[in-house]
Amino acid sequence: MEDPAASRVTAEQFRRGMRCLAGAVNVVTAAFDGHRFGLTATAVCSATAEPPSILACINRATATHGAILGSRAFCVNVLRVEDADLANAFSGKQSGELRFRSGEWLRLSSGAPALASALTSLDCRLVQHMDHGTHTIFLGEVQSIVFGREGRALLYANGQYARLASLAQGEPLPEGFDRWVDV
Repeated sequence: MEDPAASRVTAEQFRRGMRCLAGAVNVVTAAFDGHRFGLTATAVCSATAEPPSILACINRATATHGAILGSRAFCVNVLRVEDADLANAFSGKQSGELRFRSGEWLRLSSGAPALASALTSLDCRLVQHMDHGTHTIFLGEVQSIVFGREGRALLYANGQYARLASLAQGEPLPEGFDRWVDV
């Protein structure tokens, strides 16, 4: 067997591996110069609770990237299972203001659009950013949180949308699991 470390990981191998990493589907938005911008992103995570901060990795070639830099603010809207069509609209199927035709949008104190029906919307002030490869890693300090409708988070894995399935204690375990663990 060939040592995997002996050869450089190709972009295609990396994309294939990352498709196995399930992620929450979010719409990251910003407002700048009188226009609204947004895109679908799964590369979003919490950074710290004190101060409350999140990371969002955004492709530098997108208009949303420029809007975040220009406004020094962004909003992460965590989508519900029912928002798959909206996720598609913001993933490139539509452009510009057309993306905002679906859903009810609020304007937060930063000026960034927040989806009223999102599980939650995190309004952030940009505090740091770092370029790496094709993307910029934005660190935002959460200034306010809007809680929308209850529901289940929309996930993305293996090239398709998915949702979590809750299992109650004592239900049959999924294949490959051998015991319940209390958390």
